Amino acid sequence: SSGINAEYGERVNSHLNDIMNLKRNSSDEEDTQAKITTLIRQCNYQGAVYEALCATDITVLLETCRMIDPEQLFAIRPPSRETLLCLVHQMTEDLHEETDLKLEYIGRSAMVFQKVIREGHADEELRGQMSMVLRPLLIAIDERIPRNSTARMLKLAVQSILDQI
Repeated sequence: SSGINAEYGERVNSHLNDIMNLKRNSSDEEDTQAKITTLIRQCNYQGAVYEALCATDITVLLETCRMIDPEQLFAIRPPSRETLLCLVHQMTEDLHEETDLKLEYIGRSAMVFQKVIREGHADEELRGQMSMVLRPLLIAIDERIPRNSTARMLKLAVQSILDQI
């Protein structure tokens, strides 16, 4: 079982690295900001969030999330599960900063994960990926924002997801 978990860990880390470890210079950052703004103007919110995740800069991700109504991002067809896992992973860092914004997006991502599990669409690989991303989130909530009532509610939801996978 630990060999299986290690294999899933490698896959999750590989996917996260594909998205988050892209190197960009300052002109690329300007291009990224322009591309994100264009995508938002075109109402391509998923594309904008993906580009922000690829920037590997939490500031870019948070600015992008501030420009998008989460209702619009998650309403019809939420971002891919992989994108949501990366979003949660990045937003778990420094959870005590921009807490309300981060909790809004993490909470909506958790609702997508709950639906995926409830509908039986979480295969063993996805369950392993969710575990690797959500367990550190629980720790971050306890360590950084233990008194935040929204975070406590989110923690219960995340624990429920982990109990089901």
